[in-house]
Amino acid sequence: MSLIPFSQRNLEFGTIYNFRDFGGYVGHDGRAVKTDRLFRSAHLASLSPEDRAAIGALNIDLVVDLRYAPERKKQPSRFPTPAPHVHEYPDAPSTDETKVAPHEAFLEHELHSAADAHGYMMKSYTTRPHDPGFQSIFADTLRFMAKPEDENPAGVLVHCAAGKDRTGTLCALVQAVLGVSREDIMADYMMTLDAVDIDKIIGPAAEMFSKRYGRSIDAESIWPMFGVYPEFLNAALDGMMDETGDIQAYVTETLKVSSDDIATLRARYLQS
Repeated sequence: MSLIPFSQRNLEFGTIYNFRDFGGYVGHDGRAVKTDRLFRSAHLASLSPEDRAAIGALNIDLVVDLRYAPERKKQPSRFPTPAPHVHEYPDAPSTDETKVAPHEAFLEHELHSAADAHGYMMKSYTTRPHDPGFQSIFADTLRFMAKPEDENPAGVLVHCAAGKDRTGTLCALVQAVLGVSREDIMADYMMTLDAVDIDKIIGPAAEMFSKRYGRSIDAESIWPMFGVYPEFLNAALDGMMDETGDIQAYVTETLKVSSDDIATLRARYLQS
């Protein structure tokens, strides 16, 4: 169960969406995950001066940007300076300057129905735990969080474009390492439906995509790409267990994060 109310967990900003504290749950040995240390959000490309100042006051030490390189180039992050540590998804080297993110290529060429979108999202979540780029940034994030640089745990902000899919997968992994129950992990993931008025933004988004790609794309067909579904996150969590049978083993055997790092991470992010 959540130990803090949604009103405290969900941070309202004018120029960034889905900004939430993903701490505040019961973790390992019944100890609470610390609040005001773990944050998740959509991209940071449109921050107003006021929102930049407010986010700068959160004492965030690490920003984990899970967007692909074309997304980062198109919408550069405007996180407040001085810049903290930044981890970016390590795209494979490419000389193709016109390369677009996989979901953008899907939208342009393959999306015709809600079933198409749902299938694409299921495939994305299923393959993400096995993707070398995601494995690398997942491992780097956990190791950074375990660095005992001082008495206080690092403030971490995880984000992608919308703050729900790639972000949701890494946040779920962090919560699992901290001992949060799968039920609470799922509840936190589904909270996007409370934090974002998807029905309000999906119509204009469909119109934008229709103009961009020169064909009719209706709101219903893109809903699975804007919303969240339990089966999506379950596919990622189950994928972490495909080879090891256990998420903790996924962390130690696949991501090569040591048991000592896990113990340190828990000591830093769980209440005494």
